[in-house]
Amino acid sequence: MLTFKKLLPLGVTSVLALSGVTAAGAATTISPATHHAVVAHALRAKAVKVRKVTFKGTYKGTIAMLWSASSVKATSVHGTGTGTLLGRGVMNGTGTATTSSTCDPLSGTGYLLGSGSKLLIKVVSSSKTQACAASDAAPTTVTVTGVATVVNGTGKYAHATGTLKFTGSFQIKSNKAGSSETDSFTASLSGPLTIK
Repeated sequence: MLTFKKLLPLGVTSVLALSGVTAAGAATTISPATHHAVVAHALRAKAVKVRKVTFKGTYKGTIAMLWSASSVKATSVHGTGTGTLLGRGVMNGTGTATTSSTCDPLSGTGYLLGSGSKLLIKVVSSSKTQACAASDAAPTTVTVTGVATVVNGTGKYAHATGTLKFTGSFQIKSNKAGSSETDSFTASLSGPLTIK
């Protein structure tokens, strides 16, 4: 009786269910096979779908630079082109590099945008990520090669991660401290991405 009074606030249906009796009075039993099927279904519902995509993109546009005595800043990188799942879209970013020799490490951040989706990327500064001038005197051609990590994404690339290899080039007219210029560039990026 005391147990019944404690369970009364739960309601009649809950008490019957707890006692193993259905509303029709039949005993409730679950077979082991049914139990396993229910658990498997719950696990599938919670499973995260993972897709692998091989990204390829090519872009061209303009790069604006500001030179100092020890570095050069890419204050704006803006281009248009096409990329996997993005279709026709844009590339935007900023960056910096030292100017101690003809080949120097560079770093930067940016994004690729198209078809309502976006890839956020960060250039990994290392000995493999370089901006190399054909000559130490301007005018000259600068070639960039390296690796960028995809830190996130939206739309078709929501929660994307991965690594993109990139190459590009542009011409510089001057490398004197205090000078600034805007030049044309081309770039291509490729690599495997994981989308969750």
